[in-house]
Amino acid sequence: MKRFFLAFATVVLGLVLVPLAASAANTSAQIVNCAGTPSWCFSPKPIQITVNSTVTWTNGTALTHTATSDTAAWGTGNIAPGATSSAISFPTAGTFTYHCAIHPSMTGSVIVSAAAATSPPVRALAPGGGGAAQYRPRLPLGAGLLVLGLGLLAARRVGRDRTQRVGERIDKLPHQ
Repeated sequence: MKRFFLAFATVVLGLVLVPLAASAANTSAQIVNCAGTPSWCFSPKPIQITVNSTVTWTNGTALTHTATSDTAAWGTGNIAPGATSSAISFPTAGTFTYHCAIHPSMTGSVIVSAAAATSPPVRALAPGGGGAAQYRPRLPLGAGLLVLGLGLLAARRVGRDRTQRVGERIDKLPHQ
């Protein structure tokens, strides 16, 4: 009975945490080397988030950059190579365009919606900084707990319904 309660509680906790993980959160953006002019760009483009989420930018290039609102409402200040900006909060819905104050031809936008939105996976530089990208998927805590709880429930059911196989030793007889 304890195992059932533990599994049930884990599933319920997972179901509660999965929607929370999809709501307001911190989104990471990258400044990366790209083909063309300019030689650097913001990724993802556009950034899609929900109201009250924050965005940080990580500079994956060899030069200093910024992420500065086109209306001067916010800015990251200088982001050194390899550094990450402080979080910028977006409390209202809308589309917010921005640029690099050092390299004005670098542009991007943040789309803030009231409903849950998904952002394309953020590309990270491959080891060695060769510019080839790889995806880094992340499993939210709630989804992990949900899978764990379902696994415990399945294991409990298999153990309970398992019949004795031919030649298998009986540890306890019903009359003992």
